Amino acid sequence: MASSLLHTLPTRLRDRRLARLFALADQGFQGLGSIVASAILGRSLAPDAFGAVGVAIGAYYFVAGFHRSAITLPYVTEHREPGDAGADRAYHSGWWWLNVAAALALAIALLAIAATVRVALPSQRWLAEPLMLGAAITPPLLAADFVRRWFYKQERAWLAAIVSALFFVALIAGALIAARWRADAAAGAAAWGVAAVVATLPALLVLRPARPAARRAWRMFAPHARFAGWLSLNIFPYTVYSTATVVILIGALLGPGAAAVFTAARTLTNPAVSIVSAIDSIDKPRAAAALANDGAAGLRRAIGGTRRTLIVMTGGYLAVVALFAHPLIALVFHGQYAGVEREVQLLCAAFFLFCLNQPSETLLIVLRASRTMFVTRAATAIVTLAALVLAIPHGVAGMAIAIAASQLANIVLLGIAERHALRRHVRHGTLSELST
Repeated sequence: MASSLLHTLPTRLRDRRLARLFALADQGFQGLGSIVASAILGRSLAPDAFGAVGVAIGAYYFVAGFHRSAITLPYVTEHREPGDAGADRAYHSGWWWLNVAAALALAIALLAIAATVRVALPSQRWLAEPLMLGAAITPPLLAADFVRRWFYKQERAWLAAIVSALFFVALIAGALIAARWRADAAAGAAAWGVAAVVATLPALLVLRPARPAARRAWRMFAPHARFAGWLSLNIFPYTVYSTATVVILIGALLGPGAAAVFTAARTLTNPAVSIVSAIDSIDKPRAAAALANDGAAGLRRAIGGTRRTLIVMTGGYLAVVALFAHPLIALVFHGQYAGVEREVQLLCAAFFLFCLNQPSETLLIVLRASRTMFVTRAATAIVTLAALVLAIPHGVAGMAIAIAASQLANIVLLGIAERHALRRHVRHGTLSELST
């Protein structure tokens, strides 16, 4: 009966629902895998070692932001009609090799940062090891992320979900092995890197990238270079308040113990960010298509739909986590991090506000308003830094309140930026019509 009802839906509506379903499964495997792996490691690792794993993953997300700006976003928001099989393979393969080159460069940059910290900052020398671990897991994790984007670009979201399912199984197996035979930060971080390799290799057998062609790849990237450059600059302020990378700043301000507590609290709230990523994987290309087909009005409708979806889904999940924080912490960490209920509840509020920022940023990215977005992110970073410094005497709870305050400021700034970018787009479109 359910199948017959599904087949009565219009094709576009059915495809949209199925694509979102597979995208949610994709991010569900990613998010649930991270929760289970973090729970296993949180129970078996010493707090300093668990904090180091959290910083290593935060370091990966830091450089992944540059990769997303320079490679992923130009790739997924470039509206391109499908061509013949050979042209399509060449197109996607060119972006794949750009992805590989960027991943290796970013890993080397992380190693350089780790060496600088070790030599120049003796009081923060403990950060050097997790930064090196972050460098080691960066290439495989970025490869696993890109093959999923490739499947989305081909409108094969179900294959992206399979990649994440493989990652889920391998990550949990890696965490169990690390907990049983080598309970240290290196083994804990390695679980993520090995899981990414296990997930990527079968995907590459399906996708079969063509041989590298540097000149052709550069020609594909060149039209996006200015846009990607501004997006990459956006990462510097974004790092200050990103839910994934702020753990590095908290560790630097309050030490590895605070980083461990924040990582434990973030483990429970992270699925909300996974929901955002799932919706974003489908809705960002759809927003680009809406702009191309229906102009600013179509883009506004697409962004409005995304925002409503996120309010319901992330708000519902985070409300449940906030209400049942105590039993969830006991279940996940088995008493290892008892007493962080307040931090979890405050982070639920902060992460909900963070999730609401995504639709406005999608609109700015689709309109190529990366400079406008840089201004909003720089202002938010200043607010966040000031709030975090003021929050130092209040520990992780104070940090969570500071993050929530900065995200509220970001929502206001992005609302202003969104209206400005839409007006400018409509005005330029009107001037172009008059000139013709």
